[in-house]
Amino acid sequence: MGFSLWNIFKAGLLFTNAIMILHRKRFLSKYGLDDVNNMGCNPSERPFQVQAIGLLQAVHYLKIPVIMANVVAIVFELLLGGG
Repeated sequence: MGFSLWNIFKAGLLFTNAIMILHRKRFLSKYGLDDVNNMGCNPSERPFQVQAIGLLQAVHYLKIPVIMANVVAIVFELLLGGG
């Protein structure tokens, strides 16, 4: 098993799925990652946290394309065999 484009795509898809299941109010608010306005400080003081919040919001915004990518990955794995 090497680093083919297909394996990198599947790894990115798994990472995106892991981000999508994080619930904003129940889990992310504990760590201050639910919204930029609720950080409790100036956003320019913590640029990494602002970028993490932006990534989380972007993944939740692109829910339908991620679902379609999951369907494509499942169909290809079923047709071509995983291995």
